[in-house]
Amino acid sequence: MIYILLTLILILLSVIFYLFIQNNKIKEEHSATMTKLQGIISSLHSKQQLLNDKVIISTEYKTNYSKDMKALGDEVVELQKVFIDIISNRNYN
Repeated sequence: MIYILLTLILILLSVIFYLFIQNNKIKEEHSATMTKLQGIISSLHSKQQLLNDKVIISTEYKTNYSKDMKALGDEVVELQKVFIDIISNRNYN
């Protein structure tokens, strides 16, 4: 009876030891995965910041371009009026 109990205790101790080793391996894998995840998050954050900067630059360019094109269009209309006045003055003279 004692031998059976001792055998059972040894088996349970070996199972506990095996589970302890497996738990440490899983913790190490988890730690490595979390480190990789932190690196990926950091990389994505820097890429997002870069894209935000590009969007800001693009928006500023688009705004300035629209203003410049409107001013240019106004100048063209003004020049057309001047040319029409010159042509009509020549026709009357």
